[in-house]
Amino acid sequence: MSLLANYLATGEIRHRGEMSHKIRVYIQPARQGSFVQDVVVFLSEPNNVFMTTVVGSYAVATVGQIANAFIANVLNEVVGHFKERTGSEERWLSRFPSGDTEALVDRIEPSMRRAHDVIDQGASMLSITKGQTPIVRLDSQTKAWVNTNIIDDEYRRRTVSISAFNANSGNGRAYLTDVGKTVPFSVTREPDRGTYETLASSLNRYTRGVNSIISINSKDVVSVDGRVKKLIIDGAHEPAD
Repeated sequence: MSLLANYLATGEIRHRGEMSHKIRVYIQPARQGSFVQDVVVFLSEPNNVFMTTVVGSYAVATVGQIANAFIANVLNEVVGHFKERTGSEERWLSRFPSGDTEALVDRIEPSMRRAHDVIDQGASMLSITKGQTPIVRLDSQTKAWVNTNIIDDEYRRRTVSISAFNANSGNGRAYLTDVGKTVPFSVTREPDRGTYETLASSLNRYTRGVNSIISINSKDVVSVDGRVKKLIIDGAHEPAD
C-alpha cells in the first residue's frame, strides 16, 4: 500500500527506501476481539501531488476517489480480477503514464503473495474495503493465481496491438487478437533490434484509432487455470505484407 501511495504522490515506482511525506499510510491496531485492521491514508498536500498533476486540478475535489480507483485497479490486477471500470474510473486511470500500472503490478506481486499466507491457514478469505465498498478480495483462487507462474519453454509468434507501453521500464499492455483481451507484458533485456520502436509505433497508432497490429515473439506466463497472466516479449516486428 505504501508503494502505491508513494507512486500517487511522486510518480516514482519505488521498491524500497524512504517514501514520500506527501502521502502517509498508517495501520491501526486491530480492535479487541476482532481481526479487522484499519488502514489510514493521510494526504498532506492534495494540490501538490503527482496524481493531481496528471488527472487535472479538478481532481483535488475527488482525490480520495481517484486514489481508491487507482489502488483497487492495481490490486485487482495482481490477483487476476479484471473488473469493468466505470466511466469516471476510465477517465481518471487513462491519464496515468502508459505502462506504469504494469510495472507496479510486478513490484507488489511478492507482497501480495505474502498477504495470501493466511488463506487456507486459518482464514478462508481476506477482504480489503473502503468503508462498505469492497476493493479486493483474497481467497483460495487468488492465492493460486499469485503463486503460480508457468512460463512457456519456447517463444512463439503472436499478433497483438499495444495499448500501453513505457520504454523506460519495458513494461506495457498488449491486446491479444486471438483471445480478445489485454494482458501485461515485459521486454527481455536484449530484444531483437527495432523491438522498442515497433512497440511504440503500435501504441501510437492504437491511440489514434488506426490499424496497430504487429507481430511479436513471446513466451506466455500462465496461471494454474491456464489463463495468460503476462507476456515476455523478445521481439516485435511490423507484419509482413
